[in-house]
Amino acid sequence: MEIGSGPGANLWYMAREGFCVFGIDGSPSACEIAMDRLKEENIEKDVQIKIGNYHQLLNDFEDDFFDAIIDVESLYCNDFKTSQDIVKSCFEKLKPGGKMLSITFAEGTSGLTGTEVGYHAVMPDSGFMKGMGFSRFTTRDDIDELYKLSCNSIEKVEREEQSLQDRGIIKEWIIEIQKKY
Repeated sequence: MEIGSGPGANLWYMAREGFCVFGIDGSPSACEIAMDRLKEENIEKDVQIKIGNYHQLLNDFEDDFFDAIIDVESLYCNDFKTSQDIVKSCFEKLKPGGKMLSITFAEGTSGLTGTEVGYHAVMPDSGFMKGMGFSRFTTRDDIDELYKLSCNSIEKVEREEQSLQDRGIIKEWIIEIQKKY
């Protein structure tokens, strides 16, 4: 399962590798692009994409259903409390031993400045994030509070930094979490 699957790059890769995959995204056009690409390569058979709010649509799946859940820069579009609720839902849907990979913006990312609208959240007014809407960054101290539950263990936390020509810096946390039971 990929939450916030967008135009399907990760879905395409996993389907091409033979996995049964699921995606949820709020953008109908992104979901259409994903399905078109999958159909074009004749790998859509084991793919399901739902359009809508993944915070709500995760409830459509049984508990202990997924082997893995991926979040690549989608939780940052939700306030901190909602993100905690989404992570909790993800772990309800993961099988014991299942893993979650989350990549999320870290403090210091260019463009995550602007009008404050919540805990570590802004409406960006400059840089590559300008006009992207609600954006939240995560500090190292936030990671345990956001991802750690009694049923899981945080296996790995890494930080990556990219320097974009004339567009600033992207700093990201790469977090691997495993469901214990």
